[in-house]
Amino acid sequence: MTYEQPDDREAFETLFLSFTQALQVLSHDAATQCEEMGNYNAPWEIQHDVQDGCFLLLRSPETHLTGEQSEALRDLTEALENLPREAVAPTGMTTTNHEGCLTAMRHPAWISLRERAVPLLQLLVPLIQKNAAYFKGQ
Repeated sequence: MTYEQPDDREAFETLFLSFTQALQVLSHDAATQCEEMGNYNAPWEIQHDVQDGCFLLLRSPETHLTGEQSEALRDLTEALENLPREAVAPTGMTTTNHEGCLTAMRHPAWISLRERAVPLLQLLVPLIQKNAAYFKGQ
C-alpha cells in the first residue's frame, strides 16, 4: 500500500476544518466543552488545538486569511498563551475526569476566550463555506 502526501491545498483545508471544529468547541460553555472533549484533559486539548491551528494557518502557503482574520488569530493565540496555570491544570485536581475538567473550564480566564470565539467564527464564515464546498467536492 502506498501513501500519497496531501498537496498544500488539501493539507490547508484539512487543517482549517480541524481548527474551526476546535474553535467551535471553544465557543461553548464549560460543561459542553468538557462533554465534547470526553471529559479528558479538555482545557489543555482546547488550548493546544486552537493555538496550534492558529499558528499553522498563519504560516500555511495556501492560507486565504484576510489581514483582519490573521490579526484575530494572532490575538487569540496570544490570549491562549497567557492562560493562567489554574485555567489549564487546577491545583490538586486531575483534568482526566469530569470534575477536574469542569473546574478548569470554569476558570474566569476562559470567559473572554469563549466570547472571542463566536465573532471569530463569524469572521471566518466565507472561508468556512469554501472549506465545506471543498470537502463536498471530494
